[in-house]
This record gives sequence, structure tokens and C-alpha cells, in this order.
Amino acid sequence: MKVLVTGASGLLGQELCPMLDEIGAQYWATNSKIFDITNTKMVNEIIQKVSLDLIIHLAAYTNVDLAETHPNEAYKVNHIGTKNMAKIAKKLDVPIVYVSTSSVFDGEKRSPYKITDKTHPINVYGASKLLGEEEIKKYTKKYYIIRTSTLYGKYGSNYVDAMLTYSMFNSNISVVNDQVLSPTWTKDLCKEIIKIIVNKKPYGTYHIASKGSASWPEITEQIFKVKKRNIFVTPIEKTDFPRPAKRPKYDVLDSENLLPSWEESLKEYLLTK
Repeated sequence: MKVLVTGASGLLGQELCPMLDEIGAQYWATNSKIFDITNTKMVNEIIQKVSLDLIIHLAAYTNVDLAETHPNEAYKVNHIGTKNMAKIAKKLDVPIVYVSTSSVFDGEKRSPYKITDKTHPINVYGASKLLGEEEIKKYTKKYYIIRTSTLYGKYGSNYVDAMLTYSMFNSNISVVNDQVLSPTWTKDLCKEIIKIIVNKKPYGTYHIASKGSASWPEITEQIFKVKKRNIFVTPIEKTDFPRPAKRPKYDVLDSENLLPSWEESLKEYLLTK
């Protein structure tokens, strides 16, 4: 199996590529420096020189607040870049895996979002990723759109590691209490992506995130409980910590219990730190 991986140097890509090795896939790990997905001419020129069986599209503009203040850049990567990859998938007649986000929903629901629920993003990041989904569906039927939420892992900056670092210099940490979400370990997510590829599951949209949900203060307290650090976590209102982008109040996906609970995975991850 010959696979093109965009965004291979990111948090998710570095977790996934070794797993592709394990299943014997030949993959081309790319990043924006060698494969600019927003450069249509470059994309077409390079694709003409390779033979592929699958595209895994991970490249994305993921900084939610920067996306709000730099919308053109976010739309360029998440919308136009994804459109280019969808066109290539169609041209080569190969499946494409596109990792999307729970931010395509508005967060007004109070139960986990199902695949059939109506999308309604409330920030630029979510809107740009949703446009990417629509381009995938427009150009090809051979797609796996995988929505996930609040990723953390060992190969890039993330909330869990940030809290571990911050707690080395602070014994009292203030955390906004404006969201309920499901932190998801990249290792868990990548295992499911591999299963989808290997088992050639039906094309369509999938929700893959940790089981259960919690607020940011609850997640933060769990981090320090596992690491046995005596850190006091103070919940604060979002008005005390204004950010450019709105966040969905309820950011939880119905993943049909595909993954372990967020507490179980978080503990396993932290025991490696």
C-alpha cells in the first residue's frame, strides 16, 4: 500500500506514521515545507510523479485563536488545501482520510453529538474545517471524514503537557470553566485510523474521541492527581480570561464507545511522562 501523508510532522502525523510502518505500508511523509497543499500548481506537479493507493490528509491550521485573528490563513489551509487534496483523490481514484473536528458543531446540545446532527460552527477554525469536509464530499465518494476532539500526545504541544510544565513553577493554577469536552489521546485515535484502513471499513463520516466528558478544571485536576502533584486548581469564568475565538460549550462526540474513557487514556499517557 502506497500512502501520502500530509501534515506528517504534526502531533497526529508523528503518532500515525510509525503505525503505518507496522502494517507494512509505504508512505510519503510530507509537511508544508516540501508539499504545500495550498499551492495548487505544486500539488498537481508532484502528484503526477507518484503512484498512490491512499491519501491521509492531516495537514491543518489548528490554532483556534490565531484562526480567528488570521482567518485568511486558516481558510487557505483548511478549506482550499483540503479542496486540492480532494481533487487529487478524485483524479487518482484513491480513498482519502480527512481528520476533522468536533468544532463543526455549536456546542448548544447537552448530549454527545452524533454524525447525523446538524453542523453549525461558531468560530473560524470550525467553519474552515467544515468547508474542508464539504469539499471532500463534493469531489469523491471514497472518503473517511474522521471528527475528533481535544488531542494530546507526545509529539507536539498540547494542553496536558502544558499543564505539566506550568505546574513546575506554580502551585495554584487558574483554569477556565466554560467547556465540557473529551480529551483524546493521539495514540488511541491513530489505532482506530489504522483499523479503518486495514479493514477497509465503509466510506463515510466517523466520530472518534475518548469516552466520557469533563470540564477543563476537572481534566486539569485529574492530570495532577495521576502525577501526584499538590497543585490547587481554581475554576474561573471565561470573562476573566478573554480569548479571540468562541468555544463550543459542549464539545463532546458520540463515538459509540470506540475508545477507552478519557480518564483511562490520560492516566496511561501520563505514566509515560
